[in-house]
Amino acid sequence: MVPSSVAIALFVKNEFSDIAGWIAWHLGLGVKTLFIFDDHSTDGTWEIIQAAAKSFNIRAFQTDPVAEPDFYWRQRNCFMQAAEMAKGHYAWLGFLDGDEYVYFRHANSLPEFLERFPHADGLALSWRIQGSSGRVVRPRKMTVEAFTQHSTPELGDNVLVKSFVRPECMGDTYHNPHWFDVPAERYVRPNGQYVPSANAVQEIDWEDAFVLHYICRSMEHYIQRIKRRLNADLSDSLGYWDHFDRNDVEDFEPLRFIPKIRPIQVSINRNMVARAIEDLRKQYPPTVAISDYEGEILESRVFSIHSAYFETQLCVDAITGDVCHASLAVMSERSLLPVYGAVFADTPDLITFFVRDGVHVEHNRALKVFGDDRVFSELTYQIAKTIQDKPEGTALRTTLSGEYLCFILPHDGIGQVEANRRQAKDWEEASLRPEFNVTYSWQRMTAPLPTSGKMTFDSLITWLRNEKDAPSIYLFLKMIALLSPSDREKLHRHVPGLLWGFI
Repeated sequence: MVPSSVAIALFVKNEFSDIAGWIAWHLGLGVKTLFIFDDHSTDGTWEIIQAAAKSFNIRAFQTDPVAEPDFYWRQRNCFMQAAEMAKGHYAWLGFLDGDEYVYFRHANSLPEFLERFPHADGLALSWRIQGSSGRVVRPRKMTVEAFTQHSTPELGDNVLVKSFVRPECMGDTYHNPHWFDVPAERYVRPNGQYVPSANAVQEIDWEDAFVLHYICRSMEHYIQRIKRRLNADLSDSLGYWDHFDRNDVEDFEPLRFIPKIRPIQVSINRNMVARAIEDLRKQYPPTVAISDYEGEILESRVFSIHSAYFETQLCVDAITGDVCHASLAVMSERSLLPVYGAVFADTPDLITFFVRDGVHVEHNRALKVFGDDRVFSELTYQIAKTIQDKPEGTALRTTLSGEYLCFILPHDGIGQVEANRRQAKDWEEASLRPEFNVTYSWQRMTAPLPTSGKMTFDSLITWLRNEKDAPSIYLFLKMIALLSPSDREKLHRHVPGLLWGFI
């Protein structure tokens, strides 16, 4: 057993929009293994967990509601099972729900933080209840990024704690999901002091570490939660929302971990898309007679992307993954990597952003544009040929919301790029300049695209069925970028949750 090794047990149900981010967050903090118990989700949560487990150390299980109908006891059984599996393998085991995220203020990883407690067998972290940040609709971005406002200690519910324990030192008695069977004289708070009593209610302590508890999130999240727990512990009213939706203080400090999280998000997102393709091809098996179309390597025209107004180039911060723009001199000085755009003859109105390392495309490089909640290594945008007062001008817009990319006024030589403009004017005008020494291509295809150049759900399925082998995830994402909103909704119903970030 590695002295600082950490595992977390998660009991979760129907968290399709947030589970990938929850996994990425805790893996990014240095957790070695996640024991995830899915309580028979129906929204794609289980499939997302399985997709993430393709690349990361996740041990995934499903509960048996028939054998144990009571929710409370199912959770108990799962947590106690995780404790048994963790014994002899992990120094610490945490117990969390899907709306709870660990955060520590004065360490760079969770193992590093837990090394401060050699004198303890249990650690009790206070809740810090986060508000909705005024959001009504479920956001596509990760929970920690979306909900940055929180309550004050005056909200009494923050006295509840969640625990990390040493598995070998945990007894056989199950108290509750907050407090576990470890002697109080060996249970400590984040400041290292022992707890005054063996109780899930402790004095609020946010000085060093706590659990970000997203009880409300968006109003859309809240409505789903009410439906799921109606007449159990919640009622059909706004009382619960009004009590917990506290947005008294804004805190961006937890976002310091985002650069560690994004590469993990990219990997999980890639697995989710691959799982979606796999599931669609199971639902609609390839036709017996494969098309006679022989296919070809689809080569693209590659462009560097510039602001026509500022005469700067689109680039990316190699550490954070944030897309920005700067002059060539600043790019060289600040180690900013150029972002290129690939345009294919069969889809001339789409451009795919990518970064390369030498001659190879960096498929693990996170690209993140402010205002565009997708986090991926390749991002597809629509090319708009007309902008205000410049009929021949070029602008780029998102395939999800239709908003334009804007090159913001540079500060200290670097300008942010935002995807949030409803109209295209001077700051939105882009210049695409050919790059003849940079290449980008898709895998060989066996089936042609619809001759109309348009993609519907039916033609997407026909295309998938006529493919002898599964298409690359990058080609598939380009195809779904052509779908209408109604066809994207139909696609979401066929592969719930798996394409949430892209449709």
